[in-house]
Amino acid sequence: MKRVLFSALLLSTVLGAQAQRQAARPKAAAQPVTPASVPPTVKAARTAGPGATVTVRGVVTNGPELGQLRFVQDAEAGLAIFSTTNTDLHALIPGDSVQITGTLKNYNGLLEMDPVASVTKLAAGRKVVPIEVGAADLATVFTDEYEGRLIRIKGLTSLTTATGTPIEALKGNTNYLLNGQRATPVRINVASMGEKGLLEKTPPTSTFDLIGTVSQFTQNGTGGYQLLPRLYADFVVAGGLPAIQGEPIPTNIYRNGFTVLFQTANPGTTKVEYGKTSALGTVINLPAPTTSHSVDIPNLEPSTSYYVRVSSTNAAGTSTSAAVPMLTDNKKKPAGR
Repeated sequence: MKRVLFSALLLSTVLGAQAQRQAARPKAAAQPVTPASVPPTVKAARTAGPGATVTVRGVVTNGPELGQLRFVQDAEAGLAIFSTTNTDLHALIPGDSVQITGTLKNYNGLLEMDPVASVTKLAAGRKVVPIEVGAADLATVFTDEYEGRLIRIKGLTSLTTATGTPIEALKGNTNYLLNGQRATPVRINVASMGEKGLLEKTPPTSTFDLIGTVSQFTQNGTGGYQLLPRLYADFVVAGGLPAIQGEPIPTNIYRNGFTVLFQTANPGTTKVEYGKTSALGTVINLPAPTTSHSVDIPNLEPSTSYYVRVSSTNAAGTSTSAAVPMLTDNKKKPAGR
C-alpha cells in the first residue's frame, strides 16, 4: 500500500515539473497567413519591360471597335493587349474586369502584351472614369505616362484632316488633327463601323469633348502618340446632355391633333407637356432614349392654339425647350394615320 502511494506521489511530482517547464518555455510566434497571390499593378508590370512575362488585373476599356486590340487599366496605368488568335480576349467588352497573363513586347513604340497566355474574366459592368484634361492642355496627356489610359479632352473646337480642311466623313486607318495640332493626332480604326461606329460619320461642328485611349506608333521609339476613339458616342457635345436642337415643330396636323417632332444632340427620354395656356397641364412621357423624338398628341379641339413644351433626360441631366404655340386644323385626320 505504501509502495503504491509512493509511486503515485512520484508520478504526480514528475508531471508537475513537466507542466512547469512547459509553462516557462516561451511560446512560438504565430505564423502569418500567406494571402492569395495578387498580380502586380499595371504600372508595376509595365516597368518589367519588353520580354517579361507578367500577369495584370484591370478593367477593359474597349471592344471590337479597335479590332483585335484591347486596353486594360487599373487606377494607376493602362496596357495594350493584342492577339490574333485568343478568342477569350476578343470576347471582352468595356467594363469587363479581367486577369491576363502574357509576354510584353514593343510594337512601334507601344508597350503591349503579345502573345497572350491566358485570359480570365472576373466580373462585368465595371465603370472606368476617363482622365479629364482641357483642350488647352491636351498635349500633356500625349506621353508615356498616359499610354493605354482612357482620356477625355474637353472643350475642343475642331477635328480636321491632316491638311486642316473640314471632314465630310471619317475614314478608317486615318489620322486627323485636334484643334489643328499635329503633335496630338486622332487615329480612326477601320473596325469602328456600323450604326454606332466612327466610319463615315461627320465630327461635331460645335464645341465638343472627345474620349479615347492614348496609344503610340513610331518607327524610332520616341513620340508618335495618338488618341484612339472607339465609337461615335466618344464625341460628346453639350457635356453629354440631350441638348434640344432648335424648336419643336408640329407635323401631321389635323382638326383633333398633331405630331410633335424635335431633335437632341445626345440620346435621351422624351417628354411633351401641352395645354391651352402657358400653364400646360397634360404630359406625355416616352422612356426609350433617342435623338429623334416624335410624339402624337390626339383628342385636341379643332382650330385651337395649344402651348407645347418638350424636354429630354439622360444620365447627364435634362434639357428643356421654352413653350411654343401650335395650332390644330379644321381638317379630318387623313386615313391610315
